[in-house]
Amino acid sequence: MQRTSVIMMLLLTVLLCGGAAVAQVSEGGSPLVLSKSLPAIVPTVEMGPVDIPALLAEDEIEAAEGLPFRFGNPFEVNYNLDNSGAWTDLADGGRVWRLRIQSPGAFSLNLIYDQYELPDGATLFLYNDDLSMVIGAFTARNNKDHGQFATGPVKGDVTVLEYYEPAAVRGQGRLSISSVVHAYKNIFSYDVTKDALGFGESGSCNNNVNCPEGANWQDEKRGVAMILTAGGSRICSGSLINNVRQDQTPYFLTAYHCLGGETTWIFMFNYESPSCSNINGPTNQTVSGCVKRASYSTSDFALLQLSEQPPSSYNVYYSGWSNINANSQSSTGIHHPSGDIKKISFDYDSTTTTEYLGTSPGTTHLRITAWDDGTTEGGSSGSPLFDQNHRIVGQLHGGYASCTSITSDWYGKFSRSWTGGGSSTSRLSDWLDPDNTGATVLAGFDPNAGVSITHTGLPNTTDTVNAYEVVCTITSNASLEPDSLVLYYAVPAAWNAVLLESTGTVDEYHGYIPAQSAGSTVNYYVFAKDVNGSAD
Repeated sequence: MQRTSVIMMLLLTVLLCGGAAVAQVSEGGSPLVLSKSLPAIVPTVEMGPVDIPALLAEDEIEAAEGLPFRFGNPFEVNYNLDNSGAWTDLADGGRVWRLRIQSPGAFSLNLIYDQYELPDGATLFLYNDDLSMVIGAFTARNNKDHGQFATGPVKGDVTVLEYYEPAAVRGQGRLSISSVVHAYKNIFSYDVTKDALGFGESGSCNNNVNCPEGANWQDEKRGVAMILTAGGSRICSGSLINNVRQDQTPYFLTAYHCLGGETTWIFMFNYESPSCSNINGPTNQTVSGCVKRASYSTSDFALLQLSEQPPSSYNVYYSGWSNINANSQSSTGIHHPSGDIKKISFDYDSTTTTEYLGTSPGTTHLRITAWDDGTTEGGSSGSPLFDQNHRIVGQLHGGYASCTSITSDWYGKFSRSWTGGGSSTSRLSDWLDPDNTGATVLAGFDPNAGVSITHTGLPNTTDTVNAYEVVCTITSNASLEPDSLVLYYAVPAAWNAVLLESTGTVDEYHGYIPAQSAGSTVNYYVFAKDVNGSAD
């Protein structure tokens, strides 16, 4: 009997929003020092000495203990609009406050604020002495309910703050700096830190995420970010994660053991080499601050909600997940080992379910027996583990793996975290399935894409009796038009249409092609459209 040839035609359109990257979530623009005649002398405060050899010695001890990476030393301070800096009145009735902070020898400085409340129209810029790096404008958009804030690192050992207050809101701003973080490791220079300080010196067996090995993971990588604590004390990894409503709530999954000061954490997206070579990546696509929604030490998960929506220019992705209690057939990890540019690792064997650091059967963790390509390191903690279906099934707790130790890693099990400790503050289900739909798997969500259809083509078959089921996943950043979800097939030239129906799994649809006689060739494709007119 001649085999039936099945030809799959599936057109995929991804719409990417352009736009230049900005430093943190800010309004852009230029500081007034570039356009106004401001006093040449800015009041300066200077930090004390930093014992770098002692800090590096501590880092070696902490690295051996598996603690997350540290890049900076915080100075506790109290600088605000009343006790520091100087005000300059402007012709428009507004005024500008400036303060210059210097910490000799620092590679960069970043600031933590215990009070940040800007009125409408006010702006805050930070820049170094030669204005080679400017971040801002930060505005009322960055106000948080808890009143705290943190700004990302500014290159060099000097940072100048420039706060402008319009006449209409004069005296309404609140700005108080509680910590100045002196970076004794250079998070802006891969080459310098690789050779001199160890930052970015992840093992040579790691794969850059844009190497050919990572070609099939270009969506998922966009959700992974590096975590910098505002105090410079440690770095972990984590990922944006989708919820059943697919409403772009910026939930972020990481590890419980990374927690501490998370309200002022800085989340750095797209820190990766543009190619397979070790080229330093951009460091200005960051979001500051978050709220902890749930955590559970047993499976070492923490679910955070970022305080600000990542701008469309960051081109982020909300990864899908599976809460099914099962081992993965193969595994992929995307992470920032040792605070390095983004890497990707692969294990082509099945995971096993154990307790943390255990080898016997358990319930809380997925064990990677040994990575086949790549590894993890300090700084990888909290990074997502994806199964063969590109769904998150865990986050990194810890292990012994490195380029010189082909040993195990343990990931807190997503299915265990789903029910967690039985309350909304200790489980994932309340946040990722808020309507209690009972979803067990969820595809990833691309807010910058229109309709997206994924489907594995049907194989050739000798079955001339049973209908051929076509299963596909359809997602969109808008509601789908139910009558537009159609399976088209032709045998051999006359096209027929079958309306797709839900399989009961979120975003999954199916339709059937009638059984055909031996020797037939079936051509088919799937079509879908959303309410905005986007189609695939």
